Amino acid sequence: MIKNDITLIVLSGDKKEPRRLHFSRKFLNAVIYTFFFIAAAGLVRLGFYAHEIVRLRPMSTENVVLHTENDSLYVELGGLHYSKDSLLNEIETERVSHARRLAEVTDELERLENFVTDLKILAGYKLSKEDAKSLPSTSDADSASSDLAMGGAEIETESYLEGLLKTPQDVLGQTIDNQAVSISKALREKRNDLRDLRNFLEKKATLLEGRPMGWPTSGIVSSGFGPRGRGFHSGIDIANTIGTPVYATGDGVVTFKGYVGAMGKEVEINHGKEFTTVYGHLSRYAVEIGDRVERGDVIGYVGNTGRSTGPHLHYEVRVNGVPVNPRPYIEKEEE
Repeated sequence: MIKNDITLIVLSGDKKEPRRLHFSRKFLNAVIYTFFFIAAAGLVRLGFYAHEIVRLRPMSTENVVLHTENDSLYVELGGLHYSKDSLLNEIETERVSHARRLAEVTDELERLENFVTDLKILAGYKLSKEDAKSLPSTSDADSASSDLAMGGAEIETESYLEGLLKTPQDVLGQTIDNQAVSISKALREKRNDLRDLRNFLEKKATLLEGRPMGWPTSGIVSSGFGPRGRGFHSGIDIANTIGTPVYATGDGVVTFKGYVGAMGKEVEINHGKEFTTVYGHLSRYAVEIGDRVERGDVIGYVGNTGRSTGPHLHYEVRVNGVPVNPRPYIEKEEE
């Protein structure tokens, strides 16, 4: 500490009086204290910075390592995305293949059901409505094409894919292949057995049991088969009074009963081979879908329903679904 005041004398060379600078003891001590305080604060600050540098040096090294690991993770993530896309493509390919196999199995099953229905007809069993409706009907083909239905439970695509992802691909593929092959093989064997049985029954059956023959009703032929006006008449019209009985012209199964546009009330009979007969413009029905009928059974009554100019029966004979002239089948009996 400075205990006395200090005076500085400043001399100039031009013989002027010297200048005196007087500094008090208190002022000088304050300057010194201030200097030491600033120096001490600087040293403390410098020590703090040095401590932080020493403390953060390992963290800086760790940060570099983390950056390196982060870059590696980004590379691995890109690879995982590629692997996921590739796996989903494999699953989708397997799903399409599975659907194709199921379609083949469904086709085999449908053929089997058709064989069973044919055998029931040949054996003379009364068909259920479901069996009768499964037979091809040439009357409602146009309307059926516009009434296609869809249904079934739906699940989210992500849930479906997640479920498949839990199953190993080799196990999934092997399971699908084994099931599809086993089912297809069993169905083919069953169909072959039924084909042999059908051939045996067909040899036993009399051809004329199902072949349409004779008149379906009494009356006068008011319109024949062939061109008529601007169109083509696919059968013959037999005029008579409303309520005149209409008869089946051959043994068979009723596969259709309903109202069909211009034909009005109609009945269709499948005779178990290539023959089908159609009876239109009826006033009333006498049979139900699935009924087994024999030649001469009443299946309905003459009417005037649909597009008609008067009471009559529209009668058709179809061979493999194609209308043919009914005259030869009617006149067979007369000969």
